[in-house]
Amino acid sequence: MAYRALYRVFRPQIFGDLVGQEHITRTLQNALKEKRFSHAYLFSGPRGTGKTSAAKILAKAINCKQGPAAEPCNQCSACEGITEGSVVDVIEIDAASNRGVEEIRDVRDKVKYAPTEVAFKIYIIDEVHMLTTEAFNALLKTLEEPPQHVVFILATTEPHRLPATIISRCQRFDFRSISAKAMMERLCFIADAEDVKISKQALSLMIRVAQGGMRDVLSLFDQILSYAGQTIEEEDVIMVTGVIPQRALSEISQAVLDGDAAKLMELVHQLTSEGKNSEQFLDDVLIYFRDLLVYKTAPNLEEIQHRITGDEQFVEIAHTFDHESLYLIIESLNKSLADMKWATHPKIALEIGLIRLLELNRSQPQKEVLTTEAQPELDQLQKRLTELENKLQQVTQHRSTASTSTTGSGQARRVEAPRRASVPPTVKINEHRIQEILATASRSSLQKLTQQWPDILNQIKKQRIQVHAWLIDGEPVAVGESGVLISFKSAIHRETTEKEQHREIIEGVIQSVLGQPMEMLTLMENQWKEIASELKSEQGQERETSEQREDADPFLEEALKLVGEELLEIKD
Repeated sequence: MAYRALYRVFRPQIFGDLVGQEHITRTLQNALKEKRFSHAYLFSGPRGTGKTSAAKILAKAINCKQGPAAEPCNQCSACEGITEGSVVDVIEIDAASNRGVEEIRDVRDKVKYAPTEVAFKIYIIDEVHMLTTEAFNALLKTLEEPPQHVVFILATTEPHRLPATIISRCQRFDFRSISAKAMMERLCFIADAEDVKISKQALSLMIRVAQGGMRDVLSLFDQILSYAGQTIEEEDVIMVTGVIPQRALSEISQAVLDGDAAKLMELVHQLTSEGKNSEQFLDDVLIYFRDLLVYKTAPNLEEIQHRITGDEQFVEIAHTFDHESLYLIIESLNKSLADMKWATHPKIALEIGLIRLLELNRSQPQKEVLTTEAQPELDQLQKRLTELENKLQQVTQHRSTASTSTTGSGQARRVEAPRRASVPPTVKINEHRIQEILATASRSSLQKLTQQWPDILNQIKKQRIQVHAWLIDGEPVAVGESGVLISFKSAIHRETTEKEQHREIIEGVIQSVLGQPMEMLTLMENQWKEIASELKSEQGQERETSEQREDADPFLEEALKLVGEELLEIKD
């Protein structure tokens, strides 16, 4: 007998063989037990996840001589005939090559005839999203009210391309990408059955290349078996697939971390000279940095545990990068990968994309870890700072009490502004500089800047999208002759915006829009509310004093100056 591919030899023959789709197999088995199976099903999901296999198993379970049963017996003539593809009442149609309205009309005309070999006539339409609009329209009525002896099973990888009228007439089942753990167990079972010795590192790499598709990983397994024989190591998988070795990816990330351009270019030259595809190269680097970020965010995730198998450097390198650097690196690599599709020289685009990572890493200096020797000194400074803050608070309270006691009984008492106890002590502002800006601020200047603020944000976004993401949380609240005051709701956004490289970009754009150099000062929203409240209180008192002066009689004031209040008697 001719050789058969592994994915055909080990194709699931019962629902129990379907890997990673328990939510679907359980539903279908319960429906078969209770004889409540539908007239139309829609199986959707990524390639190689078992859609067509599930359709054939369902066809056998419905038509089994012992059924309809939860599992086909695979021994009766109906089950064997469907497995071999010799039963004429189970029709499998490839919609990619039979997509026209004439083919569907032919199905519609023949569907009324009763089955000849089995109990139900089954139509399996694969890649159903490839049908034309006219073909879908021709299928609608038949799909809605088919004869009692007909069951339709539609399979697709792109369910969003199906009309809603088709989807609403079917029971929909969404197949999931198969987990790394489930694929590992299945591959180990097949390796034992085929008497193949394969390392865990080789299995992990094969699973990563397959990206959740069981058929893909079995086709790859078949290819590697032809190359390496009955013993498979990680190097064999690398040679067949052309992926970048884990060791090389670790060296690339270390060169990015160290800012070593020479080492980076040497690695690129070495790997491309071995025949590595530039686009695949960049894609592997992107996935590596993505995995670093996932490990830092969720180190116990099952998916990432297979990634670190046999790679001691991975965990070590993950701890040396911070989250913000990884965000920027992944975004830059994603952009470089998109640009490479249109590049005339892919290798040059690859080199530029990797060199750009060095510049990103330099602009995001790593956080220094404090040593145990410096810790006592910092504790002492923190204690001193707390003492100074307490003394400052006492002085402020003393001044406030003295000011209140000296206020005349005939004058309105000034309401003390609420203290800034709610503001965290780490959020400090330059109050002197803010007062200088407020002294020259005007409502018209603020309205002008507010109108131009969307334009400023767009220009900043074009220069650096990360700065735009931080600044969009801010809102201009005052504009003076030499500065702009911006309030923030989030302390993280404010602190990041205050970084020197971010400040230069923002102030440069504001200068280009307003036509004059402007300093940017930031504060929290609650701080601005307190300052604005104080300003309104002061302005109200000044207005009240001026009104009192305007209402006063000038002759009375002059008489008071001459004879004094004790000798003067006022009569209406």
